Amino acid sequence: MSGSGILRKSSTHLWLGRAAVLAALACGAGKALAGNFVEPPVFASEDGVLDLLMIAKPVPVPSILFTPPSGPPGINPLGWVYEICRRPENGNQCPQGSGTTANYGGVRFALQPGDTLKIRLVNKLPKLDPAKLTHATDPGEGNLFLNPTNLHTHGMLVQARAPTVSDRTFGDYVFVSIFNSANGTPVPQTTHQHGPIVMDVADYRIDIPKNHPSGAFWFHPHVHGLALNQVSGGMAGIISVGQASDYARGDVSDRGFPEDNIRHLVFKDIQVAAAGSILFFSGSANVANGEVLYQEHADFCAQFPAPGEVRQGSCPGQDASGNNSSNYAGGNWYFTVSGQQFPTIRMTNPDGEIWRLTTTSGSLSYDLQLVNDATQTPMTVQLLAVDGVAVHLPQDTPAGSMVKLAGGRFKVVPCPPAPAIGNSVPICINELVMMPSSRAELWVTYRDGQGNIVNPPAGAAGTLKMVGLTMGSGDQWPAVDLAKIQFAQTGQRALTAFGINVTGQAPAIAQPKGPVPGATARQLPAGCSALPAGHRRRIFFGFSNVAVNNTFGLGYEELDQNGVVVQGTQRPVTQFDPSQNTICLPLAPGQAPVHETWELVQLSTENHNFHLHQTRFSLAQASSSSSDGSSIVFDNLPLGVAVPTTKAIADLVANFQNGVCLIDQWRTGQCASTPVVLDIPFTQLGEFVYHCHILEHEDGGMMAKIQVVPSPN
Repeated sequence: MSGSGILRKSSTHLWLGRAAVLAALACGAGKALAGNFVEPPVFASEDGVLDLLMIAKPVPVPSILFTPPSGPPGINPLGWVYEICRRPENGNQCPQGSGTTANYGGVRFALQPGDTLKIRLVNKLPKLDPAKLTHATDPGEGNLFLNPTNLHTHGMLVQARAPTVSDRTFGDYVFVSIFNSANGTPVPQTTHQHGPIVMDVADYRIDIPKNHPSGAFWFHPHVHGLALNQVSGGMAGIISVGQASDYARGDVSDRGFPEDNIRHLVFKDIQVAAAGSILFFSGSANVANGEVLYQEHADFCAQFPAPGEVRQGSCPGQDASGNNSSNYAGGNWYFTVSGQQFPTIRMTNPDGEIWRLTTTSGSLSYDLQLVNDATQTPMTVQLLAVDGVAVHLPQDTPAGSMVKLAGGRFKVVPCPPAPAIGNSVPICINELVMMPSSRAELWVTYRDGQGNIVNPPAGAAGTLKMVGLTMGSGDQWPAVDLAKIQFAQTGQRALTAFGINVTGQAPAIAQPKGPVPGATARQLPAGCSALPAGHRRRIFFGFSNVAVNNTFGLGYEELDQNGVVVQGTQRPVTQFDPSQNTICLPLAPGQAPVHETWELVQLSTENHNFHLHQTRFSLAQASSSSSDGSSIVFDNLPLGVAVPTTKAIADLVANFQNGVCLIDQWRTGQCASTPVVLDIPFTQLGEFVYHCHILEHEDGGMMAKIQVVPSPN
C-alpha cells in the first residue's frame, strides 16, 4: 500500500431467478453479467449441531459465460464446487431439490459458539493432466494428478485433531488426502507422504469452543501441491460464528446491529482460456476453448486497462509470450463477488450496512477502494473486525499507532470529529489491502468528501474497485471494478449518528485464559520443550536454493534473551517436509495457553503473507502502545520486502538469486529487512502448519509443521 512500505501500488437464502440467469447468459465474455447482489445460501446449525454432506465435484458456472474468438458461441466454464445438503440418513448423495446447493460463489455456515460442525466430505473431482500441474514431480507428489482433497476451517480456533481408534473423525487436520477411487489407486510415496490416504469419503467433527469469537471465517481445501488449483477452481465457502450484534452496536441506540443489514461479499477469481498452447511448469500444453486454468497465471491480463477499456468484473487475456510466458489473448479473467460478476449493491437503510469481506482467491491480492462515482475519490468506511475478530483500541490510542497496529493492511484516515463511542476509538480507513485468506468487516454508509455521514444526494453511486497492485518485485495484479453501489438511503437514522460502537474481542483473544480443553498432563515427545524465558523464535521467508527459481521455503532459529542465536537450533531455508516437525512446544503448566514471541524475517524482494493455523497473533512492537496492552489480532499478515543496500548487491540478488537474499546477506546488512515481531498465544492442541498464504508459494514449499502438546505438569 502506498506509504506503508509493505505493498507497492503501481498506479439470505436467495437464488438468482430464472429470468435473471437467462438474461445474464446472453452477455458476452467481456461484459459483466450485471444483476442485483444476492447473499450466499446459508446452512445454519440446529440444536447446537450442523451436520452436512459435502461433495467436491466439477460443475459449470452459470453466472459466467465465456465467448471465445472461435468455436462455440458461449461456454460456461467448469468450476470445482461443493455440492452441499444436510446429511441424509443413508448414502453419500444429496437429494435433488431446494435443500441442495452447488454454488460456485460459496455458501455460508452459520454457527454459534459451542456448536459442533459435522461434515462428511466426498471426493468426486476429476483426474488431472500431469503436464498442467506445477508440482506433480515434487517429492512425495506423485499422486497429485489424481486430484485428492481435504478440508481446513481457516481462522477457527479449534483442535487440529487426527483420528483415533475410538473416534475415526478428523478435526481441522490438513495432513489427510481424500482420493476419488474413480480416478485410480494412489501409490504410496517413499518420501514426503502427506499423512493418511483415505478413499472417497472422510468424516470431520469440529468442536467450536464456547468462548470462540464471533466473526467471519472460511473453509477451503489444503492438500499440499494442489491448494492453489482447487481454490482457483472455486472450492471455498464462508463461516460465521455468532452474530455481528455480539460486538457491533449503535452509538445512538445501544442495540446490536441487525442481521438484515449485513452483507457477505466473497471474492473469487477464475481464469478461462481460449484454444491454444499455454506454457505450464513442465512445458507447453494445449488448452481448449473455455478451459479453466486452475494453475493461476499472474500475467494473464495487463495490469491496467487500455484507453477506453471497461473492466466490470473481468479483464481480457493478453499476449505475454514476449515475457517468457504465454499468449492468453482471447481468454478472460473473471472476478466475482459471491459468485456474481459486477453485481449492483443497493443500500436503502439509513443506518448503512456492515460488509463482511472474504478473499478466497488462491494467490491474488486485492487493493480495495470504495470510490465515489461523482468525485472519483475514495470514500471513508469504519473498520470493525479483522480476520474474524472485532477490533479494539482504547480511547487514548495515538493515531500513529493505529497504522502500526493495522500491520500495513489499511490506509487509516481521520474519523470525523465525534463524541467518544463506548470505550474504544473508531478506526476509519479509505483503502484496504486483502492478501489471500484475509477477512475484514466494514461499516459502510454514504459520506461526503470529508468523511462526514450525510444524506446521499439523488442518484448517488459508488464503485467497489480493485486497483492495480504490485507485490514488490513479484506478481502484478490487475485493476478491475468489482461491484456498483447505489446509495438510496432515506429517512432518519435510528441506530447510528457518528459510528459503530465496537465492543472489541481482541483483548480476550490476545490474552486467553486456561486451561485448554482436552489437555491432560503427559510426558513430552522427544525433542519437544518449552522456550526458555526471554527466548524467541525467528522464521526466515526465502528460497531453499536462490539459484533455482520458485524453490519457496522457510528457515528457522532460536534466539536467547539477548537476541543471540542459540547454536544448534538453526535450520536453513528448507522446502516443506510433512514428515518433519520444525517446532514442538508444550502448553504452560496447568494446561494454560502459552505465549511465544516470533520474529518474521523477509528475505524476498516479493511480498509474502504469513498465516498460522489454530491461533491468532498480534504485532508485539505495536501492542505496547495501547494503555491496556490490547491490539488488533490477525491470522494472516502481509510482510514487506527485503531491500538490497548497494547497487552491486541489488544486481546480484536480481540477476543471480531470483530476487531473494541469503540469510548471511541479511545478517551482514547487505539486505535490509526489519523483522516483524509477533506475540502468539497457543490454545489448541495438535499438529498443524504455518506458511505463506499465497497458495503458489505454499504449494511450492513455503510451509512448515508445528505441534502443540499438553504440559507434563
